[in-house]
Amino acid sequence: MDFKPKYLINLVLPLFVLLIATLVYIGYSDYKTIRDSAYSQARANISVAQEYLNQHYTAANNQLYLLSEILQDEEDIPTFLTAAQYVVDHQNKFQEVGLLIDSTYYGTNQLKLEEIADKVRRRPWYDKAQQSGVTFLSPFYRSNSTKKWCVALTRTLEIPGKEDVRIVIELDASAMSQDLSGLKTMKDGYVFAVESESGHVVIHPDPSRLGTASVSLTPTILDEILKGEQAGEIPSYAYQDQYKFSVYETNQRFGWVLLSGTRNQEITANALKLGVVGGTLLALLFFILLVGYLHSRIHQLGGRLLDALEFEDLHRQLSKLLSDTIGCSRVYLFVMNEKEGILEEPHHQLRAEVPTDLFCRLSGCQQLGRDCQPEQDGIVSQIASSAPCIRLPLVNTARSGHFPSNQLVGILYICKPGLAYRFFVKMIVNYTLNALNQLLLTQHIRSEDQMTGLKNKNYLRKQMEQRLAETQDHYYLAMIDIDDFKSINDTYGHLFGDKVILMIAALMKRSFRANSVLCRYGGEEFAVLMSASDCEVARERLEAFRTSVEGQKIRVADKSCSITVSIGFALLEEGMESTISQADKALYRVKSQGKNQVFYAEHQSTESSSGMCGKTHSVNRAKLKHKQPFSEIRQSKTLTRIDD
Repeated sequence: MDFKPKYLINLVLPLFVLLIATLVYIGYSDYKTIRDSAYSQARANISVAQEYLNQHYTAANNQLYLLSEILQDEEDIPTFLTAAQYVVDHQNKFQEVGLLIDSTYYGTNQLKLEEIADKVRRRPWYDKAQQSGVTFLSPFYRSNSTKKWCVALTRTLEIPGKEDVRIVIELDASAMSQDLSGLKTMKDGYVFAVESESGHVVIHPDPSRLGTASVSLTPTILDEILKGEQAGEIPSYAYQDQYKFSVYETNQRFGWVLLSGTRNQEITANALKLGVVGGTLLALLFFILLVGYLHSRIHQLGGRLLDALEFEDLHRQLSKLLSDTIGCSRVYLFVMNEKEGILEEPHHQLRAEVPTDLFCRLSGCQQLGRDCQPEQDGIVSQIASSAPCIRLPLVNTARSGHFPSNQLVGILYICKPGLAYRFFVKMIVNYTLNALNQLLLTQHIRSEDQMTGLKNKNYLRKQMEQRLAETQDHYYLAMIDIDDFKSINDTYGHLFGDKVILMIAALMKRSFRANSVLCRYGGEEFAVLMSASDCEVARERLEAFRTSVEGQKIRVADKSCSITVSIGFALLEEGMESTISQADKALYRVKSQGKNQVFYAEHQSTESSSGMCGKTHSVNRAKLKHKQPFSEIRQSKTLTRIDD
């Protein structure tokens, strides 16, 4: 049969229609996946912001209670102001603490206003009907003294001889906005908050928006919120000639409406990044379908990264994302440790210095999608000396003035990548960076003691479980208790007691190795989880710490005293609960035998089986030979294990 050109021409239109239909279906499916992922990410950001606001409300309420106790116990305004100034100096979210007594107002930073009874009653934080002992939350307002936007918590007190006594704590809205600015929905979205009563913006990454009327929350939506609707979606609203979407949820503590979203055009733009189909449509059909699948798959799996609550979960989800999309043999996610200036890889338990050539490349991310050579990067020479490896810096970019500033959050190394195209790699970097930012903020909120900067009890227990499951090294748990702390508080005051706790925390950070877990266990009790070759080495470190505490003298104003600690420690061997119990028993034994000592809790029935570690060591023993602190030892340029 003679093949005629018209047969080929007749096939062009059906193939073109089929291709267009396929592209439309892929585009719609892609758009829907991206939109669902963006909404999920926005809700996750709101969840983190909810926990953040609740924590700061609780902290402010606790400070109100402590300050009221100080004022009622001492009945001394200078003592109260000293404590208030300490709170403001050590908590950047508290911009001012004030005390109203009848017609006189005392504030931090030596502020004093007299005969202001009429003026103060017009301040937003003044509620004439407020009952004694009940916390009142003010509307959003601009402070007269600091000229900053804030919200205040107020508590009234009953003091004999005084008619009107109120303590006021102002929370800085700008500082809270800065903390939440790292929560991003996709690339351009952010978290902000609106006061439900007034409709004014109270939290926003742009300081100029504070105190202005909200565009997204219309009067109709605000009425529904005030009637009890706690959460919802705003699919589209116009702002600065752009259409955006937001999801919202009410914070019960502050009565604010938290919103998170991004531009609808950003979702559409991501959905349309399949490229332009050229002249050879049929030849490129398979490639386009593959691109569509990978694009959709990255968005689908990338959204799951935001659900990770631990680094192990994030590493597992990231490995699945890369394996299912571009393909790879191994993944290393190094996280920047700002305190030590090094990189840590929690999954593989690795530590390394930041590659020397990295910072000069961060602005352009020149290594995206390119092989990184071992001679350029010492980490690559250790993890993939003979295999292809790409290095992806995870960088938070912020603009300070007219110049961008970059903050390194971590580095993603992908060994033996498959389809390492820049387009796909950049999408993975964005998802990984957002998930890592959210995880770090969540971990910070949940694992650290706000007062001392040490880890909390829950974090310690997780680390003990991890050490028991993953390593054969010797780890020791030490329980540390400040001797006669209640007497110190009763004699010198709570402010002095706080100074003691902060001093102990600072000495712990200087005394123990960087891979030790330092924890404030509760009140005046601390804990250390550290690795040591045997119990005698562990005892020597603890004895050195005890001696350093004994040699300190705490001074606050005209008060000073010496502090001692009692320490009981045990080998992390049989289980977490039994180890804690053994360390506690050792601590109780020290307390009963004179305090200011270090004692090892044996797991055996007799003391002789543990040698020197099984005996109480006198405080009059000879001083330990001076050893260089671990923090001063220069880090090796090669990878090291976290638990070395």
